[in-house]
Amino acid sequence: MILVHKSKQVLMVTNTSRPPPVVEMIIPLLKQNNIQRVWCPFDKPDSNFVTILTDKGFEVTYGHIETGQDFFKYKAPPDNVQCVVSNPPFSKRNAIFKKLYEFDIPFALVMNFNGLFDSKERYDLFKNKEVELYIPKGRMKFIAKDKGQMNSPNFQSVYVCSKMLENKIEFVECEF
Repeated sequence: MILVHKSKQVLMVTNTSRPPPVVEMIIPLLKQNNIQRVWCPFDKPDSNFVTILTDKGFEVTYGHIETGQDFFKYKAPPDNVQCVVSNPPFSKRNAIFKKLYEFDIPFALVMNFNGLFDSKERYDLFKNKEVELYIPKGRMKFIAKDKGQMNSPNFQSVYVCSKMLENKIEFVECEF
């Protein structure tokens, strides 16, 4: 089952998520690429990706394994989506990248930069596919409803993209 968030109401964050600047920094890239329909396959309806992108006028299809939408069971992206944007689990990044390249769909995923190229499997995949890095100034921060904004993690996160940027590496001024 695919859930499409169409409400303009921004909901409170109830799960650990990314703060709004992380979502807002990707919006110019979506607009630059004429993307209106986004798939957030690792998100619940109250995630910042879903609520902010919807509030900004994007049609967002979302799903999460906890609500019955297992990304790894999809044979193809949902109909009409143009791009994947999300903050997926780092522990599954090899399988996620492999599947996204099989889908041949543009994507922008928040990923821990540390060790991004350590895996031989990921190295070989990126070497043979289109990979781009969208690097913010500073470290992204996590937020949780019950704790408010937390301190910066001890690693830097970046957007790992494909078919989104004009250059292989782009730096963006963003305050967290």
